[in-house]
Amino acid sequence: MAKSQAAAIRAQAKALEVDYETISGYKKVVDDLLTKLGNSEASDKKLAHTTLPEGTLGTGFAEAVDLFSAYTTVQQELQNLSKGLAGHIEALGLAIQTAGKGFATVDEETKYRLAAIAKQAKDAYREERDPLVKEKKAQDAQQEPTGGPTKPKGKV
Repeated sequence: MAKSQAAAIRAQAKALEVDYETISGYKKVVDDLLTKLGNSEASDKKLAHTTLPEGTLGTGFAEAVDLFSAYTTVQQELQNLSKGLAGHIEALGLAIQTAGKGFATVDEETKYRLAAIAKQAKDAYREERDPLVKEKKAQDAQQEPTGGPTKPKGKV
């Protein structure tokens, strides 16, 4: 039995093997995407410099204030999106670069950068904006029995 398990594990490991050229190709694609994003008008740094000065949309009426507030919010969210996308692309590049080597062999600087990107992504996550969470809640609501007492959830 132990020999068959060992053979199965070796077969699975072989299936996960990735050759260097494939990884290098993916890494180049990711690096190119990151460069294009950084040089484009969608870069978070360029978006930060293309804001309108207050009062440009009008003054003296509430709608102008509301419109400028909405504009500022959208501008900030676009910057956040661009920065988050750049971080995800960078993390993908690092993951591709280290694939097949095992996390133990990754240098400390790369581990730190991956952890920092993961923390930024976690901090930026907003459950109320997640369409999968909304979908799951809708499915759960449809599956709950209607009428009659409901069963308590969790430990009793």
